[in-house]
Amino acid sequence: MSKFEEYRSQYKTFEYKAYHYSIDGDRLKVVFDFETPGLAEFHPTWEFMIGRNDLDDENVKAALDALIFNLGMTETISYYKCACPEKMIVRCGYLSDEKALWWRKLFYNGLGEFMYRNGIEVSEEDLLEITSEGELKPQIKDDTVYEGFLIPVGGGKDSVVSLEVLKNEKVSTYHINNNSSTLEVIDVFNDKKTDLCALRTLDKNMLELNSKGYLNGHTPFSAIVAFSSVITAFLNRRKYIALSNETSANESTVKDSFVNHQYSKSYEFEEDFNNYIKTIVSSDIHYFSFLRPLTELQIAALFSRYKAYHSVFRSCNVGSKKGIWCGNCPKCLFVYIILAPFLSESEEVSIFGEKLLDKESLDKDFRELVGIDENKPFECVGTRGEVAASLSHFIKSGKKSLLTERYRKQLEESRETVGDYMKKWESKHFVPAKYEEELRKALEECVTQLNI
Repeated sequence: MSKFEEYRSQYKTFEYKAYHYSIDGDRLKVVFDFETPGLAEFHPTWEFMIGRNDLDDENVKAALDALIFNLGMTETISYYKCACPEKMIVRCGYLSDEKALWWRKLFYNGLGEFMYRNGIEVSEEDLLEITSEGELKPQIKDDTVYEGFLIPVGGGKDSVVSLEVLKNEKVSTYHINNNSSTLEVIDVFNDKKTDLCALRTLDKNMLELNSKGYLNGHTPFSAIVAFSSVITAFLNRRKYIALSNETSANESTVKDSFVNHQYSKSYEFEEDFNNYIKTIVSSDIHYFSFLRPLTELQIAALFSRYKAYHSVFRSCNVGSKKGIWCGNCPKCLFVYIILAPFLSESEEVSIFGEKLLDKESLDKDFRELVGIDENKPFECVGTRGEVAASLSHFIKSGKKSLLTERYRKQLEESRETVGDYMKKWESKHFVPAKYEEELRKALEECVTQLNI
């Protein structure tokens, strides 16, 4: 019997029991109460900054209450996965059958990598049944006047591009917890003058279960970003939530499957989220990915122009909290490759500290990134085609490295060029027309400057 089967037979339910929140000056403090009966209770917390002074208004309070409840629904995924019970009972809110199915889809697709890596084979229908016992609440009409942008920042190159293209707008940065690379990027942008940080604390019981060998793995963190960013926009009267997810995030990680490390960064999730959030609160807040029309190569081209960030940005999940590039993971290698057509080798070495394409230890990551091996690394990386095009450009430019010479024949078979990728424009997006034109203009200027 697998761990998955063992735990499901032992722990039958997961409960979302309650949520509590209070206002302390300019901070909103939230506590959630979850439990897997017979295993553990969990009480994760959040803290948000408040920029409005009308939270005593009954309609505003009702909207905030609904948003917090739904953030709790997203938060349950991290705790549910420890034992993956067959049934989830929501005791503090009502979910229609349609909404329950919406959440089941997010659980299933958001835990796709988790299930794949844990050898779990189960259908969406059989994974989880969600029932609720709370009170039915109608959609809340929010008449608040919102303005400006809330731009989530993770410390990598993508959010830098969003910040710079939209820098003439009224922009507030947003991030969850603090790490050095995120704060340094925001410092370069505007010295944290308009920064809105949310603090998220994981429950120690979950961390203890992880250490004991209970089921663990990747969860859809960008769904957490989505729900928490709406709360932050609501509390600070920001109209546009501009994510920095690109069209490349739509490609599956495991070839010919639904398993996508970046599922909650995909267009599919973005569309689902927009449709869902409108059923909760009707407001003038707009959630969209500003970079959705672009490929990773186009984003890399734009980022190459923003030199002030080159010494501080970090996309490496291993090293970002320490403000370093680890130089030993597929994410480091991907960013090195995708920037190669637009930066000199000396510029790349000044960023990463070494020539990553000369590292024998990165051979497997290289093969997965370029598509020689079937599955991509479980990281937020671009498409196989983009990587191949970037490396083909590297070879055609007369550059050499250990890994490109080893796989030179396969790379020279790349059908698309960097120039081809510079002409792409994904039409499926939610970017308002005015800002789509701003993005298109920035890309055109970049391509002209780089002469690609």
